[in-house]
Amino acid sequence: MRSVWIIASASVLVFFSWVTWVFVTDPTTGIEWVAFESTGGETSAMVKFQITAPPGTPVTCALRTVDASMGTNGWTVRSYPASDQFTAQYSETVKAVSEVFGIDVYRCWRDDR
Repeated sequence: MRSVWIIASASVLVFFSWVTWVFVTDPTTGIEWVAFESTGGETSAMVKFQITAPPGTPVTCALRTVDASMGTNGWTVRSYPASDQFTAQYSETVKAVSEVFGIDVYRCWRDDR
C-alpha cells in the first residue's frame, strides 16, 4: 500500500511540475489580442486591433490576409515595444499576392529577445 501512495504522490508532483513549466515557458501566457476593425482591398488590407499584455512586456504579432477560399495570401510579423499600459491599440496594413478577402491577427507572443 505504501508503494501505491508513493507512486500516486510522485505522479501528482510530476503533473503539477509539468503544468507550471508549460505556463512559465509559454510565450503567449498573459497576452490577448482582439481585432475590431478591418478593411480589404485588391492586394492589401488594414486591420485595427488591441493587445492586452502585462505592462513592460514587448510583444510581437503575426498578421495574415486570406483570399476568397480562405487560403493565406499575405503575412507580416510586427514587433511592438513595451508599454506602461495594459492595453494598447495598433493599426497595420498587410500586402498580399492576390485579392484580399479578409485579414486577422493570427497570433501574438512575448518578445523576450
